[in-house]
Amino acid sequence: MKIFLLLLISFSSLTLSQSYEILFDVNNASGWYGGDDRPGNQRNVADAQSVTIDQPITLESFAVRFSGKFDFAQNPTGTGHEVTLRLRIRDSIGTVLHTQDLVLADTFSGGWAAWKSIHYNINQPGKFIFSHHLVGGYDSLQVNNGIVADFNGGYVGGERYAKYVVNDSDAVLWGDWSMSPWDANFHLIGTLLTTDVKENKYLPAQFSLDQNYPNPFNPTTSIQYAVGSLQFVTLKVYDLLGNEVATLVNEEKSSGVYDVNFDAAGLSSGMYLYKLQAGSFTETKKMVLLR
Repeated sequence: MKIFLLLLISFSSLTLSQSYEILFDVNNASGWYGGDDRPGNQRNVADAQSVTIDQPITLESFAVRFSGKFDFAQNPTGTGHEVTLRLRIRDSIGTVLHTQDLVLADTFSGGWAAWKSIHYNINQPGKFIFSHHLVGGYDSLQVNNGIVADFNGGYVGGERYAKYVVNDSDAVLWGDWSMSPWDANFHLIGTLLTTDVKENKYLPAQFSLDQNYPNPFNPTTSIQYAVGSLQFVTLKVYDLLGNEVATLVNEEKSSGVYDVNFDAAGLSSGMYLYKLQAGSFTETKKMVLLR
């Protein structure tokens, strides 16, 4: 088992920058994960692990560990199958904060599977839940794998949960997840939010644009972004033809983490782009208005 914090420190008059990492890799068990094509056993087993994050961080990646290929139980092909795994980051009571998909190719044969480039700011330390499931595992792709775990429940900072889900909407609901005595292997990497010594505030060490939440949305959604230094910032929304439909931010911003609400009343359903520009930093993401 390895649970540690990596420090990459550079001093200035006010700030220090640090990397944050938690690795739990005790490997003595494997639990069912995903679908089941055996007659009378239709199910899609989802997994979750709560993790204590004791510092404000920008979460960069989260990984879990699998024992082998994704294949069928009743009629295995002996080869892997391409799958989509959906991660949801939740607060301590199960409210979804961030959602991200990971596509594993049919060549995946076990080991760590990581959701990368998450760029989600966790401003308040505490316990967070990382739940994930195989998209379509109940019906359209009934393949399974083994989620690597410690049957002694050796991770003291959280608990493991499981749930049989029938579709993606069911996976969102948290109230009926069951606690497991095991702890799943996981690997979390982030960057500590920089501390301003004079003002005792946590400041982001870099620029980032988060995925809006909720997404899809109707008609309002929230967008979080981080500014690493004093810059003139614009955050604008465009349709797929490149027409600007809204300006959410158009002013100078100091270093910090910001939330802005977007109200799409009056716009038609469809996909839209939102673009953050701050100095030389530019990032664009997609969001879906679904009425």
